[in-house]
Amino acid sequence: MEELDEIDFELYDIIKEYMPITLSELARNLGHSKSMIYRRVKKLENSGLIKVSYQGGVSIITANQKNDSIITIGILRASEYPYIIKFAKKLENIFNHVKIVVYDEAYKEALDLSIGKLMLSVNPAVSLLAIHRISRGQVHIIGGGSGGGSGIINNLNGKNGHSTSIMSSMELCADMNKLEMPRIYGNSGQEILNKVLKGEVRQGVIWEPFLSIASKNNLKITSCELDTCCLLGAHSSLYDKYDKISKAFSDAISSDISDLEGYANIINMPLDVVKLSVKSYNFFEEPDKNYLKSIINNLRNTILPSDIIERSVII
Repeated sequence: MEELDEIDFELYDIIKEYMPITLSELARNLGHSKSMIYRRVKKLENSGLIKVSYQGGVSIITANQKNDSIITIGILRASEYPYIIKFAKKLENIFNHVKIVVYDEAYKEALDLSIGKLMLSVNPAVSLLAIHRISRGQVHIIGGGSGGGSGIINNLNGKNGHSTSIMSSMELCADMNKLEMPRIYGNSGQEILNKVLKGEVRQGVIWEPFLSIASKNNLKITSCELDTCCLLGAHSSLYDKYDKISKAFSDAISSDISDLEGYANIINMPLDVVKLSVKSYNFFEEPDKNYLKSIINNLRNTILPSDIIERSVII
């Protein structure tokens, strides 16, 4: 079967969102010729992902929504997942096609997992635990992940306060270290780093490779020392495949790290920085429940902070 590429997946997503849709409408949406779209539509049809019918000489295209031959995995733009390519390859023994989607914000990624836009997500434990509760059990943690690789950056000339990402391991670190308020949320590691570099806040909590970039900019760094950060989350619709997926993840995460160049390309970060910063992480095949239980009070405060009333009630 011919391998699908990024444009094929983009085409598939558009078909799912706007179906039924015609060939001409697809070409306009993507800005490509009808002949090029036709070739890719045939590829998707041969893969079993879509159906094409003909009405009055017009191609009507719909997605095969019951199809379980495609799996979408979410990861953050971080040096934390060097095993993701091997994991994707192993998943091809369970699903025909594997798509990796890169996010800049952990909680947005977790939300997409809860509604089934993603089926798998390597995401901060804080985000996954919160989304499990909010989604009434639509999300489960089914594999290990990583720890380390995060820290507090300091600009002594910055304004009071700190920046971090919402409901994430970074916010957990900020809570555990009682960083000076106010707290200003950023939508990406780069945005948080920029706020500190520009002096908009005095401190920021970020992850690798942004931590290494901060070091190159001569910012003082204090380690978060989080034993657990990201874990493997799954949408409950995959329940009958949890064991196979967990085994594939365990095999991938325990194998030697390879193809860092391919991984750097996936997250669109410099290879030299990824090679350096990936060493900051430790990896484990199963989640450490005892560690999570030991920080449960901190987790609760991160999910439901003390200032939630002031932030949420406007009257």
